[in-house]
Amino acid sequence: MLASDTQAIADFLKQIIRDHYNLNDQTISDRFADTRDTLCYATTDNQGAVSAMLEQEAELAIVVGGRNSSNTSHLVELCEEVLPTWFIRSEADLISPENILHYNWRTKLESYQSGYLPTTNPLRILITSGASCPDAMVEAVIRKIISWYPNAGEFDALIEEMK
Repeated sequence: MLASDTQAIADFLKQIIRDHYNLNDQTISDRFADTRDTLCYATTDNQGAVSAMLEQEAELAIVVGGRNSSNTSHLVELCEEVLPTWFIRSEADLISPENILHYNWRTKLESYQSGYLPTTNPLRILITSGASCPDAMVEAVIRKIISWYPNAGEFDALIEEMK
């Protein structure tokens, strides 16, 4: 489940227990365990960061990660609520600026899609990855996309600009 969904359910159940037993803030802990620290911090951090990123303007999202990663699938789910979203394993799935190999986490099927990159200028892409995805894979995705846009600049220079 999404960390926010898990927390909402826990908060709901806590309120039900509080009301049923007529408990106050001090005594609720006798009947309800605080489980906030049981969620993987990387999962929670990733989902929180992506939620914040989705407040920025973008034309699409690319999520990099493993097909069997529930964390990555949840990031795709979050992004799909706001943007056209593409779930890829690595830069190899970025076939060209016109074609992508995309994974549908709901149907568990891969498919080639064409016309996935809008022609807007500037093009703003939200790029994120699952908690266990190596940074080097994300960097490779960014480098490949930049290579399609000759006026985008060099990767290292762009990173320096963002600091």
